[in-house]
Amino acid sequence: MNVFWENKEDIGAELLTIDYQKATIVSESLVLLAKTGASYKRSYLLVLGKDWCTRKVEVYDQENNENICLHSNRVGNWFQGDSHLKQLDGAIDVDISITPFSNSLPINRLKWVKDQTRTLEMVYINALSFEVEKIEQQYTYLGEFSEGRKFQYRCRDYNTVITVDDHGLVLQYPGVFNRKL
Repeated sequence: MNVFWENKEDIGAELLTIDYQKATIVSESLVLLAKTGASYKRSYLLVLGKDWCTRKVEVYDQENNENICLHSNRVGNWFQGDSHLKQLDGAIDVDISITPFSNSLPINRLKWVKDQTRTLEMVYINALSFEVEKIEQQYTYLGEFSEGRKFQYRCRDYNTVITVDDHGLVLQYPGVFNRKL
């Protein structure tokens, strides 16, 4: 399955390929971005279990041949190589700064009931600087509408309503991402 998003906040686009394999979901993406007078070419690989729990995340800087690779034991412990990153303990999902696909991970991993709110710890990866930190995000399921399922999304002082399709993939992320394919 291929998905294409236009970046509305900056100048850019993303082409994501999702491969539903027997035991895993493998997602590979290329993101082109122009921001604050600079251009970026990044790619990422996400390996998920069938339960949408992150097993591995790799983010690549295609221009400078740099990358960051983290893997999880799927119960909230994160590793870089053999090093346990204790500051990330408790987080199940990842949020890669340059993609709306990150929102699909908790949306698809969890069962939702209308008006249900969940506060989640996420491994946030700034794909431009490769900085990694644990952050808190909140999702509230607003229900099913003609244009798709809607979730109120909050992170720090940011608040918006995102719309996803039947696969939990973002259709509309107001002012930031717009799905084209």
